[in-house]
Amino acid sequence: MKTIFYFTTVLFLTHISVHAQDQKDSTAVKKDKQIIKKTMKFKIPSSLQEEHKELHHTLEKFTQLPGKTGIAAKEVAKLLHPHFIKEEEYALPPLGLLVDLSKGKISDEMKPAIVLSDKLKQGLQQMLSEHQQIVASLEKLKKAANEENYPDVLQFTETLKLHAQTEEQVLYPTAILIGEYLKLKL
Repeated sequence: MKTIFYFTTVLFLTHISVHAQDQKDSTAVKKDKQIIKKTMKFKIPSSLQEEHKELHHTLEKFTQLPGKTGIAAKEVAKLLHPHFIKEEEYALPPLGLLVDLSKGKISDEMKPAIVLSDKLKQGLQQMLSEHQQIVASLEKLKKAANEENYPDVLQFTETLKLHAQTEEQVLYPTAILIGEYLKLKL
């Protein structure tokens, strides 16, 4: 009887703890969504939007190919899609402020970009790790495309790797610097 009571108590306390954490997480998620909603006016530069759209469209087309190439393309897509969503939520929107910032235009309306930049800074290692996973899956796609003679897929794998390098070497650091700059100026 004592064991059942103890087990029930532990189960109940665990439930309360999980529920409290869920509420805390829910509050944090709501706060992030509110911030993201406010930053919707920070438009991702159209060139980056178009590049993501084209990469996504091309990959989607390759997922329809038969054989190992189609299977490998699906694996890349499985990794790439959630990564692109994160980028478009918080990594790329601060870049929409570059033109105004380069002209010396700064306003309080830019403050939410600091939050996005900080979120990228905190999650940078995760984003880079996702790039490594994507590049590893691209290598498998490249091997399959080479074996099955799909030169357009081979070209795509190189294009997407270059895109990831540009993000790592230019876009992510720039988005972080925008946040740091705004911290100094606002």
